[in-house]
This record gives sequence, C-alpha cells and structure tokens, in this order.
Amino acid sequence: MKNALCNFAIHHLHLISMHKKLRFFLLLLVAAGSGYGQRSEFKSNFIYTKGQDPILNRWRLKSGCLQSLKADASNTLATNICDCYVNTLDGYFTKKEYQKFTSHGVIDLKGLTNSDLVFKARIDSCYKGSGQTILLQAQSFTEESVNSCIDNIQKNSNKTLDSNKVKNFCSCQFELIKSKKLSDKEYAAISDPNSLLFFEIMFKCGDPFGDEIAGSSKNWTANSVSDITGPPSDSIQVLNMNGMTFVKLKIGSFVQFWLFDTGASDLLISKEMEETLKADNVIKDKNYKGIKEYEMANGIIDTCRTYTIDGIRIGSYYLNNITVAASDKAKRNIVGKSLINKFSSWMLNNKNNTLILNK
Repeated sequence: MKNALCNFAIHHLHLISMHKKLRFFLLLLVAAGSGYGQRSEFKSNFIYTKGQDPILNRWRLKSGCLQSLKADASNTLATNICDCYVNTLDGYFTKKEYQKFTSHGVIDLKGLTNSDLVFKARIDSCYKGSGQTILLQAQSFTEESVNSCIDNIQKNSNKTLDSNKVKNFCSCQFELIKSKKLSDKEYAAISDPNSLLFFEIMFKCGDPFGDEIAGSSKNWTANSVSDITGPPSDSIQVLNMNGMTFVKLKIGSFVQFWLFDTGASDLLISKEMEETLKADNVIKDKNYKGIKEYEMANGIIDTCRTYTIDGIRIGSYYLNNITVAASDKAKRNIVGKSLINKFSSWMLNNKNNTLILNK
C-alpha cells in the first residue's frame, strides 16, 4: 500500500552506497601508483603531494574512476564526479602520508582515504553533491540497483509478494528515472503519496505490495459488461446528507443505504455485516479470497478479509464478481469505485440527486 511504498522509497535513496564504490575504485588502479620522482613538463598530467611532488598520473586516475562508475568520458555526470575526486586529491596529502600507504611501488589509496575523515567526507561530497546519485545508479548500476530494490521491498512486507511483479516494478522505476533524468531532489518526491511522481510510478509500474496489475487498478474494460445484468442505462435516486452521498444497495435479502465514496476501491463492510451475510448464505467459504491491506481516508492501514460475491443489486442492475472487504474497524458500509467502474460511464447529478449509470 501507499505507506509501505513510501517507506520503501525514502529508504531506497540510500540503498546502494555508490560513494563507497567511488571511494574504493582505486583497487582497480594497480598501475596508477607508480614510483616517486616521476616528472613531466606538463604539470596538469599529475596529481601532486602537498609539497608539490608529482605522485600519480592524473588521467590514469580519472580513467580508473570512470571505469569504477561503469562510465566513459561521454557521461557528463560521471566525468564531473571523477574530476571532483581528482581535484580534491591533488595537493591534499603529504609525501610522507603517501609513503605510509605504499607497498612495492603501489599506493593503497583506499587505506589513505580512510585514514583521513575530512578527506573522506570531501570525496563523499563529490558523489552526493552531484545531486544526481539516483540517476547514476540507474544508468551505471541498473542490475545492482534493481536487485537492492527487490530485496528492500521484500523486507518491508510481512506477506508473500509476487516476485515477478516486484522485479517489474523495480525495473520500471529505474527506467523512468533514466528516461526522465531525475535528480535526487526530484526523485525524493516519491516519498510524498500525493506527488505527481508517486502517482506516475504507481500507475506505470504498479504497486509491488498490491494485487492489481500495473495500469489496471480495477478500472473499466470492455469485458466489464459481462458482469452486469440490466438495461443500457438507469437513473438511481440517491440521498445527499451533510455533504455525503448515500446509494441504496441490495445484497442477498438485505436492502441498505451505503456511503458512496469515490476515493475507496472496493466495497467495505463491518464485521457485523460480514457475519450477517454469512448467515444469509451470501458469503460462503468459496467466496473467500484472502487478506488484503487497505489504506483508509485517514491514512491508517487496515487489514481486511476479502470476498468475491455475485448478485449485488443497484437500481435496475444486478452485478457479479464484486470484491467486498470486511474490516473489524469499519462502522459504516461503503461503496467504492470498483463497483461503479463496472459501468462504461456514470455521473452524479447533484441538482436532481440522481446517479446515472450507463452499461
């Protein structure tokens, strides 16, 4: 549900510590740390000690940095990060500090970096300060990012999830990040369940914690008409009280007014109503579909028992294949969009207090 997805999204910004990859990329550069006293007429070709002794080949170092980020010089983002790293290193350490971390002519820049917390923080800021770490992850570390996304979603759920749906969600999300070239600030909007980005990702990639298929969300389809018995159209009288709309439904032998809530998905009933419908033989064991989480209007997540039932009457229509959720916390029965979405179109006429349904 939304809260679970938001928690995942907030945490996901820190899933892969790519700055660690940047910090440790020097393990790849065995040849970069050549012996001391190396000279060149081009000062810009080298990284220097604090005392201005040439110590490392600047271009080889930058090339290794790009290699660690799985990028080349055409990647402006990675190039800027590596330029920042190289420039930060240039002139920072003394010759004595380099010597301390040198063995057999090779400088252990990982150990050197970890020995100085100030320098380490500056190196981290080269990566984080780009403001596009999520884009770099999506571009250069797609497989690692997707796998970490999958692991994190599974850890944030207390139920068994559809592994294919979770994988498709994670892959889809990173493809969106790449296509939209999102910055970290833009991507952070996913933690807001009201943001445009949140809804775009949810609609295009689906809810990895939910049961619906991406892009469907129990909306109308051409096959919906097969679940409806009745005339082409009907106008149903509704009650409007205190800003709320109530519609009359018949389930089994019970006729009641239900709150019409376009922000709800399925039909919601109380525990008492659930027991009544079982006693009336409307809800049977074969109707049970399992436990599902619903987000209520107040943001609270409620765990409900779900059933699929037939023969619900609204106006002149009988509807089949309707999902009903039973909650221990519910007090009022609610009609959600999944029932109304069986119709190709519908309209509330506030002037005449009618609900117009078109098959």
